[in-house]
Amino acid sequence: MKTAIIFLAIVAFATAGQDTNLLADRSLSTTVEQILVDIRDQMPCGFPSKGIPPLAPLKIPHKKVNIDTESLKLQGVVDNFRLNGLNEFEIDEMKINAITSKVTFRLIFSNVNVDTQYDLSAILKKAGFTINLVGNGQAKFAVKNIDISGTIKYSLGILSGKLKLKTLSISTHIGEVESDIQGVLGTAGINEKMNEMLEEVVQLAVNENEETITETIESIALPKVNNFLNDNSIFDLVNSGSSGEKVECIPPSDN
Repeated sequence: MKTAIIFLAIVAFATAGQDTNLLADRSLSTTVEQILVDIRDQMPCGFPSKGIPPLAPLKIPHKKVNIDTESLKLQGVVDNFRLNGLNEFEIDEMKINAITSKVTFRLIFSNVNVDTQYDLSAILKKAGFTINLVGNGQAKFAVKNIDISGTIKYSLGILSGKLKLKTLSISTHIGEVESDIQGVLGTAGINEKMNEMLEEVVQLAVNENEETITETIESIALPKVNNFLNDNSIFDLVNSGSSGEKVECIPPSDN
């Protein structure tokens, strides 16, 4: 969620005119695109001043999992979690209309993938029946060609200079899904079929429920982004100074 908030918050820096020298010779759209590139380049180092760890890859040594919803109960632990590819995206479109206070964007992530060790038990509750799953082992999961496009409408306080997002509409479409989760259903043949089924389910769940995903993102992300915009400057996040000089990101060693 912090990653999404950082991206959406770049509008505050570009539109509020916090650094007039930076905006003097470039359009708002070009400025925001460059800041997003700077954030992408900084992801391997994270944003220490904001308590955000390296995001490319994002590593979590150990995490307890306890999810309990109407349709899913998931409990256990994951170890050596590694999320790759958050910085492997291209900016296909970035347009800002200062008159209508509207941002139109499109990002394409080539390959976002997870590699982890897990020990989990799951109960799937659907249509009056339950499925119990218990497994442990290595899990790899990848989603390729993630196409994220959308629009943002915002308001800018003339006196306060504060930016607030009014609406956030995002459409997500994914291409190929690859799953290699071992240790769930015993034999290799059954496990392979389970992975094939999971690949199909994830692809259909995302591509055929865009409206629901959009509503969920807006309800969850909008208040969090506005809180972030109220308390933080994106200028600090991209690790720039008043001179406009950029500090090179030297990623930590990949142990």
